[in-house]
This record gives sequence, C-alpha cells and structure tokens, in this order.
Amino acid sequence: MAVFESVADAIGKTPIVKLKRFGDLGKHKHNLWAKLEYLNPGGSVKDRIAKNMIEQAELNGKLKPGSTIIEATAGNTGIGLAMLAALKGYKLIAIVSQKVSQDKVKLLKALGAEVVITPSGKKMGDPDHFLSIARRLTKERAGWFVDQFYNPDNAQVHYDVTGPEIWEQTEGQIDAIVAGAGTGGTLSGAGRFLKEKKPSVKVILADPVGSILADLYDDEKTTPGQYVVEGIGQDFLPGNFHQDVVDLAIRVTDEQSLQAAYDLMKLEGLFGGSSSGCIAAAASSYCIGLEGSGKNVLAILPDGGRGYMSTIYDDSWIKEKFPNWKFDK
Repeated sequence: MAVFESVADAIGKTPIVKLKRFGDLGKHKHNLWAKLEYLNPGGSVKDRIAKNMIEQAELNGKLKPGSTIIEATAGNTGIGLAMLAALKGYKLIAIVSQKVSQDKVKLLKALGAEVVITPSGKKMGDPDHFLSIARRLTKERAGWFVDQFYNPDNAQVHYDVTGPEIWEQTEGQIDAIVAGAGTGGTLSGAGRFLKEKKPSVKVILADPVGSILADLYDDEKTTPGQYVVEGIGQDFLPGNFHQDVVDLAIRVTDEQSLQAAYDLMKLEGLFGGSSSGCIAAAASSYCIGLEGSGKNVLAILPDGGRGYMSTIYDDSWIKEKFPNWKFDK
C-alpha cells in the first residue's frame, strides 16, 4: 500500500473500473470504463489542478507564506484549494454562485475557507458574476487570483499527469475518452496527450443542455440556460477549453444526467455527482452509436455524490425541481 508524506502526494492515480451493467449494453458491443476521479482526497478531479496551480504559483513567487488565495468556483476546485491551503497555511476566499449545493458550501467552510455566495444566472461581465467578484476581491484583499478558467497550469497538469496515467492504466488500449468541461482543462490536457500518443483516440465532450459549448460542434444555437448539473457546462468559452482537441459533443438533459447518476449507484455501486451522471450518460450514448465492436471508451467521472445529498439525492429537492418527472431510483 502507498504511504505518502502529505495529502497532496495522495492526489491522482485514481482507479479505472469496467461498467458491466450500466447503459443499454444490448445496443453496443464496446467496453465502457470509468475513471473514478472522485476518489481523490478532496473528492474530485479538481484536486489535480488545485495542487498544480498552487505549486506553480509558489515556484513563480506569486504565493508566499501567509498569502490569501482567491478563486471563483463551482465548489470542487474550491474544496481542493481549501484542502491544500489548510495544509500549507494559506487563507482561501471561495466565490460560489447560489447554484452550488449547501453540502459543498459547508465543506468549504469546514476546511477553513471564507465563502462568498453570489447570485446565479449572471452573464459574463456582469459585476455580480462570480468571476467579476473574484477579480474585485483580489484587488481589495491583495490576494492571488487562481483563475482556473484561464490559468494554463490547469490544462498542463492533465497533459503532464492525467493523460499519461490513463495511457499507462489502459496499456495504450484506449479508443475514446468522455468528459465534461467546466474549465476545459481535463479534456484539453488529457485529450491532447492521448491524441499525440495515439492519433485515432476520440475526445468526446459531455455537455449539459443549456451550456453553449456543444454549439461549437454542430449547427444548433443555444440560448444559455439554467441546468441543475454542477461543475460542467458554461455560458462562455473558458481559456482552458481547447476547442480543437474535441471531436464530438453530446448534449445531455438534466433528467438524463440524474437518471444516469442513479443507475451508476444502483447497477455499479458507484456514487457519483450530477456531472458524473451527465458524463456517464454521454459515454453510454456514444457507445451505442459507435460502429464495430471491442472499442474501449473511458468516462472520466469527476466527482462523487456526497456533495449532492441536499440536491439530487434529496427527494424533496427532486420533487421541487422536477415535479412531473418520474425517476427510476
């Protein structure tokens, strides 16, 4: 068993498991796998970027002992940053929208972060948009703004670490990866590495209906809208989303995302969050439409279900948000 000097060293090397019951297996003859990024210490794939962005800022002199870290986050990057800030003695101010689950807000506070909650649904450039508030607080508090949407150390760690990890774990027998895009770092970094190793690898974007990112790959035009899936999808194009890396986008409704999250638990014993459900649903759909047989398709499940006990795993919340939908739980 691995023994580490600190929790930071335990980030990464997450397992890959085969999905044997999830999805409509009768309609495809391919192998569907899941990389369990929610088994990172902070509970999500965002631990990877939190570690790298902090370490690079330390090397570049942007972070010094006692510094304040400021970030706009859907929760998971903030949790990764809070975990590492506690380890290293930094203060964290996390700016989140009202959409973020109370479970994640409580965890951020428990880890010592100051949490600023902003209105949801604000457009980029609006003074109340969470990025606008983060930039303003950076000046007021003389802090370091992580800027995960545009910080190149985000996508770089997925190119340097996540991509090679997938290549090694699959022994190069990988034909497609499916992931969401909040900042775009996972798809852009890991996808680029895998394509360089094996040009035939396909990179598939799972995008919630209401996000504009899928519009880049088809003729549909989306009016940015609200959706319950957290952490992936956008109403703007993040700097870490490298459009050229993605081969195909699959749109997934909230209902499909939540049903897939329930099915992962019920059929595979995997307790994923709403974004994991969205990505798993897209991966299954991709497999069904993929010709031939025997291809290896990997869904990158970014976070777990414990951050959503007050939302997608709460019956009263479901009834409020989806009064006419009958989920198969």
